[in-house]
Amino acid sequence: MTLTIRKSVFLPADQTTVWDHLTRADLLGKWFHPASSDLVEGQPYTLLSQKDGDRMCWGTVEKLSPKDHMRWSFTVGPLNGTMTTVDWHLTTAPGGTQLSLEHSGLPEGAEGYGLVLALDKGWHGFLGNLHEIETMALS
Repeated sequence: MTLTIRKSVFLPADQTTVWDHLTRADLLGKWFHPASSDLVEGQPYTLLSQKDGDRMCWGTVEKLSPKDHMRWSFTVGPLNGTMTTVDWHLTTAPGGTQLSLEHSGLPEGAEGYGLVLALDKGWHGFLGNLHEIETMALS
């Protein structure tokens, strides 16, 4: 059995605005973690801790289909170098955008389940932050 986290939120912003919040370094830090640079297909990325600027999570932007889909390889320190995959899908919804996340390739077995729970809780909180996207865009 492969463990996969799936989340979906409806946001009060158009796909272009949501896309910008997923890919622009200056906007990623408003809801997730600050990025060292804008996300570019085929390039590595590093997201930094809000608290101390240390490397928080990193990988490579594997695919960018602007305003529709993005795929990252993704790891964090507790994964000990194991790369997972994060897919982002954006679709038009009445009055805004539906953003869906699928984080796959997670550790299997009881020993890795605590990390899966932590990642699930983290994604839940970070995606919840995006509900403030209209307010963020104005600040």
